[in-house]
Amino acid sequence: MESRPDVLPRRVRPASAPYARRRILTIYAILAVAALAFPGGLVDWLDERNVSGWLSAPLAFARGVDAVSSAVGVKQVGQGLRKRFSALVGDEG
Repeated sequence: MESRPDVLPRRVRPASAPYARRRILTIYAILAVAALAFPGGLVDWLDERNVSGWLSAPLAFARGVDAVSSAVGVKQVGQGLRKRFSALVGDEG
């Protein structure tokens, strides 16, 4: 008996698929680190945009992260970094 060749061609991934996936994961990782490093800013931002109430779950989560970062001591580091950045750009607010 002869071996039959594959009827359907093999699926070939485009060369850019792993590269695009890596870029997307990198962006989300940076956003996650920023949200964990500066939770107070995220809470303020979400609170300003929660007019309709759709952001209540992310806002509650961000407030929890803010409370934990304050208890652990990370919040003070973030405040120090914000003060240094404000001094560099000349913002007194």
